[in-house]
Amino acid sequence: MSEITQNAIFAREVQRRVDDLIAWIVENSPDKEHQLSISNFRDVRQTLFGLATNGSNVLQHIEPEPEQGGAQYINDNPAPWP
Repeated sequence: MSEITQNAIFAREVQRRVDDLIAWIVENSPDKEHQLSISNFRDVRQTLFGLATNGSNVLQHIEPEPEQGGAQYINDNPAPWP
């Protein structure tokens, strides 16, 4: 697996985990009077994603997920040597 692909997979996983954490924070905030929203965490998301990608746009180098219109199956096994 190439370094770009590994970095992209790592960046996508960081993004997913940060989004899950933010969603949990918004849902479980004890202060209902001053309810948090996802938009309160925009800068945090950008900073963490920038750190995960080391400032590069590695996600442009990988295929989209099936729910994003990508292929259901991608054969990444190399062909046998002739």
